[in-house]
Amino acid sequence: MKPEFESKLKQEAYSYNIDPVGYYKITPVNRIELPLKVQLVVSKPINEIIHGSQNGNEIDAIGYFRFKLATEEKPDLVIFVFQHLRDSCPVYMIIPVETLRKRLEKNIIRSRSNEHFELKLWLMDDKLYDTTNLGLEGEWYYLSDGKGGRMIEPTIWNYTSFLNNWVLGSQG
Repeated sequence: MKPEFESKLKQEAYSYNIDPVGYYKITPVNRIELPLKVQLVVSKPINEIIHGSQNGNEIDAIGYFRFKLATEEKPDLVIFVFQHLRDSCPVYMIIPVETLRKRLEKNIIRSRSNEHFELKLWLMDDKLYDTTNLGLEGEWYYLSDGKGGRMIEPTIWNYTSFLNNWVLGSQG
């Protein structure tokens, strides 16, 4: 997925290099700005039976990540990349590292270890949700598309605003 990511950077008019730590340093081609330090996190292989819906919800893409967030050489952004299930195109979640850290730490069940985090993302109807700790009943309650929409919409588990948002550094 790294070659696809690097191709996407060029397509979006960003130049890049990779520092010794492995972070991408990304700069807009047509503007003078300080480079953004980016940690790229690629999805682990997924199994739809394990990582997918237990209630028959139609999922367009699933990303499963196990990763560390640096405490010393912090990146500015974390970009998660995973594949669309039907057309195999890459899907990107682009999020400022501090926003991500706050969201992950609010979920006490998830941060068992200060070193590694686990994150499972589902793309459904052009909306992106963190489904890491949703069990069968939670999936039914939060993700059923009822009269008023999905109950997950107004929660910290909704990551839609970070979906494919290539205006890097503009999110909060």
